[in-house]
Amino acid sequence: MLIQNVRDSLEYLTKEELDEFLIRLRDLLLHTYGKDVKPSVLEDRVKAFINGIKPSSDYLEAYLLTFEELAPGGALNALQKKKVNFPQSWRELLIHVTNDRTLPPEIIEHLKDEQIRTGLKALFFNCIDHCKNSDKGQFYDNLSRFNNFFEINK
Repeated sequence: MLIQNVRDSLEYLTKEELDEFLIRLRDLLLHTYGKDVKPSVLEDRVKAFINGIKPSSDYLEAYLLTFEELAPGGALNALQKKKVNFPQSWRELLIHVTNDRTLPPEIIEHLKDEQIRTGLKALFFNCIDHCKNSDKGQFYDNLSRFNNFFEINK
């Protein structure tokens, strides 16, 4: 029953969400399990799983880990047959991209100051606004160049 819930969650993904899922899944399989799977083979394997083929334990775990990486609580939602919602708001995006990072201890005390919190919020919005582009490749290039700029003095 739980495995069917994961199948259903995959089936409910939009084309764009499934594409993102496959990209993240492939990366996870390579870096966590040492499996280098061609994108087309991986897509076929996921579709076969959706259609009832039993997955190996590695792949089932990778599906759940990928859901968790894509959305906070994603694995649990997939198991409970709930729609896995990808980040849609600024808050969800920030939580999603920072949930594996801790705050530098040097700034924790400063966060009590409203001006500093407002400045951090503006920094986040301005960074995204500066990089935004309707073309995914160009958006990624803008992000890369922007991040490289910050790496200059490290």
